Amino acid sequence: MTEQELANVIWDIKEVIRNYYDDSEVEDVILPFTLLRRLDCVLEDKYETILNTLNETPEEMRKYKLQSLMRQNGLTFFNMSGLSLKKLLNSPDQIGDAFKTYIEGFTSNVKDILANFVHEDGDSGIVDLSKIYARLERGNKLFAVVLQFVEKADLHPDRVSNAMMGTIFEIVIRRSKESTNTKAGQFYTPREIVKLLVALTMSGKEEELFVPGRAFTIYDPCCGTGGMLTVGREHLQEMAQNKHLQVFLYGQELSQKTYAICKADLLMKGDDQNLDQQLYQGDTLADDKLFGKHFNFMLANPPFGVDWGKDTKVKSIVMQDNRPGGRFEAGLPSTSDGSLLFLQHMIAKMDSEAGSRIGIVLNGSPLFNGDAGTGWSNIRKMLLDRNLLDAIIALPKNLFYGTDITTYLWILDNKRPAERYRKVLFVDAAHSEFTTLLQKNLGKKRFEISEEGTHDIISIYKAYEPCCRDIVYDKTGETEHLEIAKLMDYDDFLYTNVAVRRPLRLWFSNIRATYEALCSNDDFKADDKKNLILQEVAAIDGVDEQRSDHEFFVFLKENHVKTTKAQKKQLRDVFGRVAEDAPEVFDDPIKNSGERVADTNLNDTEKIPMKEDIDDYFRREVLPFAPDAWMERDKDKVGCEFPFTRLFYKYRPLRSSEEILSELATLDSALNNELSQLKED
Repeated sequence: MTEQELANVIWDIKEVIRNYYDDSEVEDVILPFTLLRRLDCVLEDKYETILNTLNETPEEMRKYKLQSLMRQNGLTFFNMSGLSLKKLLNSPDQIGDAFKTYIEGFTSNVKDILANFVHEDGDSGIVDLSKIYARLERGNKLFAVVLQFVEKADLHPDRVSNAMMGTIFEIVIRRSKESTNTKAGQFYTPREIVKLLVALTMSGKEEELFVPGRAFTIYDPCCGTGGMLTVGREHLQEMAQNKHLQVFLYGQELSQKTYAICKADLLMKGDDQNLDQQLYQGDTLADDKLFGKHFNFMLANPPFGVDWGKDTKVKSIVMQDNRPGGRFEAGLPSTSDGSLLFLQHMIAKMDSEAGSRIGIVLNGSPLFNGDAGTGWSNIRKMLLDRNLLDAIIALPKNLFYGTDITTYLWILDNKRPAERYRKVLFVDAAHSEFTTLLQKNLGKKRFEISEEGTHDIISIYKAYEPCCRDIVYDKTGETEHLEIAKLMDYDDFLYTNVAVRRPLRLWFSNIRATYEALCSNDDFKADDKKNLILQEVAAIDGVDEQRSDHEFFVFLKENHVKTTKAQKKQLRDVFGRVAEDAPEVFDDPIKNSGERVADTNLNDTEKIPMKEDIDDYFRREVLPFAPDAWMERDKDKVGCEFPFTRLFYKYRPLRSSEEILSELATLDSALNNELSQLKED
């Protein structure tokens, strides 16, 4: 049978437990039992010989003897119980007790996987492995499930290679996620997107693969079911033309069940690496299990829009790392989306000597969220300051199971070619030409990137130059010649936020009426010490005459009223009336000199591109409309944003009302004709 046929056979075993397990629970049976059946089949030919040798070995030496025998036989696991799924069928009446003995006989690496299959995320303490079979036993389903796996799932290595087994398990995983469509995208990135991201990330490294003795590392900080890790390794091996190439996989995953799936998948593929030292379960942001490690390639699809501030432990550790030399020294995004925290975490693991490349899937928020001076903007600016950002590729909507938003692939490199220095390629691949329509929607996934589309995107990236294509506009069916790749300078994304001020202009008049109205307000306390100045001024003869700010304070001085800086502000706020025809207000109203006082209601900022001369921009864009404006340059903030949509925006004029009315009339006529035919029939 093919991989697909075997995967279908395994998945169809769920019919045995239909109506006893919900669709969302089926994977709790199918996935661990698939693992157990494969392990049995791998051990089958060597099992009795190894077990007999161990039984003849003194008990105190068995641990060491087992390790030796496993190495000799190319095994990374074993079962000391003397049982297998097939042997369990010999004891139908005691199958529950026998199953307990069976799973407890596995080596610790297998028990760790089984424990995480049944462990509820967030639980702590000792895990009861009986959760794997106890519910089945209570429902009299355990024997039937074991029988189905033994009779239908022949996973012996002679008939199912490690590569085939990996593919089979991946298909079963995908089926389990697709069957519910519940947060499938959270743990499972569609395979075609993984392949595209991997190819883009590893592009340009072909020559390094043929360096004798060179080994490579791949890391995923939120590895899910491990798809990016395994596809990454396969791609490197294909690039090396199937020559023996050492590739070590590293990852960390928050969800315990997903971590178990990832580790089981690698184990079933015959991975002989020390997975216990390379794959970890835990929160990457709060507890980096691979602290101090650096990697050649890093791939990730961090969760979209997850609030990293809800967990006080995570928030505390992230805040502590927001310091010089810390993982998040560039800045912190808002707590509503932690995707740029994962990106900074990966940047901290780049190898400064051997070089590293990063490929990450992000939503639109990291492109433009946050103004100059915010964490969002500072993180983007850091990418440019360190010459890391190589490309951003926009993907079409409806590619993921759990979201229909547009997503972007960011490619980073800390050893970029000289000709790419301070350059970045933007590729707008969010067009239907790069996709094929699925026959059936999978959650919100309606499309997949076609094989031709993948090759086209990779070719555009490798060319690293502007590119145009004839694109069919979906709404009209018309073909347009559009630019879909732009090569930009880093400075195109930098800007200076300049504070623009306008002068405060005030008239003072009707002081007493204003004060009396203020006193009628119940919240106003006239005898409050800070308000006595208002009473004193309102009592002066002749105070109601209209005066400018300069004239008003000269008048107060002539009447022997002294005012502090705070009192001047209070008098202006209470008695001053803003008017465009009034003279400007100065810090020193008596001398009518010093700095002009700004009208805070007219405060504004100008976002001035880095390539523009700020003074020229101000003279051209501001002064013609506000001749009295000035800039507060000490408040300048340099910001950074990637306005992807604006860069590729294509203006399309609205249809005329005549055209729309004509189309409606045509439709109305056609409808009337059909109704007439129905009446005649």
